[in-house]
Amino acid sequence: MLKETVAFLIKQLVAYPDNVQVQEVDLEQGKALKLIVHKDDIGKVIGKDGQSIKSIRSMLLLFKTEQEPFVDVVIDS
Repeated sequence: MLKETVAFLIKQLVAYPDNVQVQEVDLEQGKALKLIVHKDDIGKVIGKDGQSIKSIRSMLLLFKTEQEPFVDVVIDS
């Protein structure tokens, strides 16, 4: 559910919503959500002074449970 929510939010920010993909990846600290967006949309996902990505990361921490153990969001193009 969280993966779909993050994908929905990101699609609202970008110019190329059809290129948005959200994948689960394993890190040493736990799982992360990997955002794959069009290269022209990376700045929009990060936001001014990183505010957009910080907000998404904060949201993940609020919804962290045993079923949704995500610890970070990483961006790729």
